[in-house]
Amino acid sequence: MPIAQPAPTVTLEGIELRVLHLPLVSPFTTSFGTETVREVIVARALTADGDGWGEIVTQESPLYSSEYTQGAWDVSLRFLIPALLDRHTLAPEDVASVLEPFVGHRMAKAGLELAILDAALRAEGRPFGQYLGAIRD
Repeated sequence: MPIAQPAPTVTLEGIELRVLHLPLVSPFTTSFGTETVREVIVARALTADGDGWGEIVTQESPLYSSEYTQGAWDVSLRFLIPALLDRHTLAPEDVASVLEPFVGHRMAKAGLELAILDAALRAEGRPFGQYLGAIRD
């Protein structure tokens, strides 16, 4: 289903990344081992109209996926964020095409795209669910 009303264009002033180590309520065990702490990257898109947040959902080690936290951090800072900042003004729907030349790194790309989308929707005062077409009964 297509988005009924696209998100507005934003003027991107910067993107910050933060690595968080979140303790789990209880240990999470899989065939890859047991985790007691979840390591993630949180991306903050700074725009002229406010900030937005996204999560890069990598794990510390590339056991489940080829992407991992340090790799996502590196590719985001060295390639993805500079490409977005070079555009300066863009619509969230344009993020994928701006980042398309960089092969792979889907988790990093998605987290940055969500941060920009969140900033655009917050500036407009529109909930994410409404953007997706959700309705209340």
